[in-house]
Amino acid sequence: MKCNVVMEWLPHYIEGLLAPEAEREMTQHIAACQGCARWLEEAKAMEEIWKGADDAPDFQLSDIPDLVPQVMAEIERLESARQSDGAGPAASRRRSARRTSWVHYGLAACLTFVLLQYGVFEQLGYGLTQINGQMSNSVTALFGNQGNR
Repeated sequence: MKCNVVMEWLPHYIEGLLAPEAEREMTQHIAACQGCARWLEEAKAMEEIWKGADDAPDFQLSDIPDLVPQVMAEIERLESARQSDGAGPAASRRRSARRTSWVHYGLAACLTFVLLQYGVFEQLGYGLTQINGQMSNSVTALFGNQGNR
C-alpha cells in the first residue's frame, strides 16, 4: 500500500470504517512507515481536539472583547506622533502601468503552470474535439449538406 492511499484512508481507519483486509494492510503499512505513523498520531490528536471542541460549552459572541476603540486610539496616537515629527501625510506608493502589467503576466504564467501540474488541461483536447464535432453536426443539420452539390 502506498503512502498517499494511507493518508487518504486515514480518517476511515481511525473511525474503524474500513474492511478488515484494508484495515490489516493499513496497520502493516503504518507499522513499517514512520511518516504514516506520524500522520496517524497527528490525525488522532486532531480528532481528540475536535471531540474536545464538541464537548466545550457553547461559544458566545459576548465573550469576545471589543478591541476597536483600543486599536483606533493606537492608530490616532501613532498618526499624531508621526505628524509631530514633521512627517507629512502618509504617501501612497503608486505602481506604474508597466510594472502592474508585468505582475499580472507573471501571476497568469504561474497560475497556468500550477494548473498544468494538476492536470486541469489534460482533457481539454478531447473536449475541444467533441465540441467541434457537435458544432459541425449542428451546422449540417441546420443548413443541410450544401457543400456536396
